[in-house]
Amino acid sequence: MRTLLLIEDDEQLAEVTCAYLELTGFKVDRAATAKACWEKLQGNSYALIILDLGLPDEDGLVLLRKLKNRQSLTPVIVSSGRGSDDDRVAGLEFGANDYLAKPYTVKELLLRINLLIDSTPNKTTGTGKVVLGDKTIDFDNQVVLDSSGSEVVLTLHEQTVLFLLAKNAPRIYTREEIIDATRLHQGPESVRAVDTIICRLRKKLEINPKKPQVIQTKKGLGYRAITKSGLC
Repeated sequence: MRTLLLIEDDEQLAEVTCAYLELTGFKVDRAATAKACWEKLQGNSYALIILDLGLPDEDGLVLLRKLKNRQSLTPVIVSSGRGSDDDRVAGLEFGANDYLAKPYTVKELLLRINLLIDSTPNKTTGTGKVVLGDKTIDFDNQVVLDSSGSEVVLTLHEQTVLFLLAKNAPRIYTREEIIDATRLHQGPESVRAVDTIICRLRKKLEINPKKPQVIQTKKGLGYRAITKSGLC
């Protein structure tokens, strides 16, 4: 049984959400504060985290960034009464994998949970290592390492896109193919989201992001990764 962590201080909403998700086969742990969240994370692992931004003891965006720095592979859905485009962009920039404005239906939440869990990289898909520039992707351990052996911290979407391009290098992927292959959410900003992820990856992987050598753009076609070695 997959376990979710719901971080929500609205008791009524939390009870309804937990009850529905448990009926659909999930186990749900609940935390009403940031402090309780960290207590839950001690010794527990979660398939996905649902985070309300309006917590009483810490700003939700600050907590989100801390979560993604520590739990970079765990997808996070932000739920918030802040529903403007700027708020959504801020949540995604801080590392959220999805943003759900309140009020929402539990059915929509369930759909988004299943989409994210299904698209999360796991250790059963692909093995070996590949070198891109001065970085090494270790597919077995699902990490990217720099030349000193330190981990390069990526968000879930960044890692998913990078692993797709690296495993299939030097194949060129259109933006639409990246969306389909990585199950990024469809919508008016989907193509823009791919460009944003590529831009962030270049900042983390390239020696000179303005002259990318690792993730290249093929004008009119899409993106591809350039590796120094194949899978080994």
